[in-house]
Amino acid sequence: MTAGVNVKTRQISLCLAVSVIALCAQGCYHILATQEALLEDSAEEKYEKGDFAGAIRDYNKAIVLKPGYGVLYRDRALAREAMGDFTGAMKDLDTAVALRPWDLEMSRIRVEAQIAILDSLQSPATNSAAADKVLLRMEIVTARIRIIDILDKLIRLQRYYGEEDPQAYGDRGRLRFDQGDPRGAIEDFDEVLSMDYNAEWAFYNRGLAEAVLGDDRAAIRDFTRVLKNDDSDGEAFYQRGLARIRAGDYDRGCSDLRRARDLGVEESENAMEEMCQ
Repeated sequence: MTAGVNVKTRQISLCLAVSVIALCAQGCYHILATQEALLEDSAEEKYEKGDFAGAIRDYNKAIVLKPGYGVLYRDRALAREAMGDFTGAMKDLDTAVALRPWDLEMSRIRVEAQIAILDSLQSPATNSAAADKVLLRMEIVTARIRIIDILDKLIRLQRYYGEEDPQAYGDRGRLRFDQGDPRGAIEDFDEVLSMDYNAEWAFYNRGLAEAVLGDDRAAIRDFTRVLKNDDSDGEAFYQRGLARIRAGDYDRGCSDLRRARDLGVEESENAMEEMCQ
């Protein structure tokens, strides 16, 4: 009878020990979660005040406590981007998207960060400071290819959720055009206009792609659409003028170039000297 009591006592003791461990684990989890939330709040407050370095330090600590939380990587990326650390920002955004592949906002932020890096690479300041221009061009081409790939994935995700965004198609269209794919660019700008027929920038960019393909009449229609909405757009006058001259309409083409010159488009002066004598 005593042995039976001892067995039951050991069983009860074991159950109590397991319960205590479980309670401790629960308590530790809540403590860590509270610490992480406080750090996240502190980081957000510092970010809003412009203390990006302080925000990054808090996000670093929060990520140690909650390494699988993609939002922390996204927010740290924004702080890093604000400090000009594009490489670090991209690493964080890649991690954030890997942790939350279904998150449209996360993917969109990654695209915007990549475009910011590309704009920096393509800036006149970067070009003039580059010791190796060929290497810089290779970096630019590589960046474009990477962004197009990211946009492909984002657009597929948007289609899945039924939340297609004309901006994503527009970004991809411009990149395709810059990469020498005017047909792909036109397809994307067609998609933009199917969703938002008042997107004048899409008409303008589609006109550029049509002009490259030699379809000047289509380009003229698109530039004319832009000018109907804004007759102070010098670039649209300039591009329509060139397209009209290529199509054999010298009088109206030169008239467009003069209007573009009057609106401050410097290239128009040289074009008029060559084609409007």
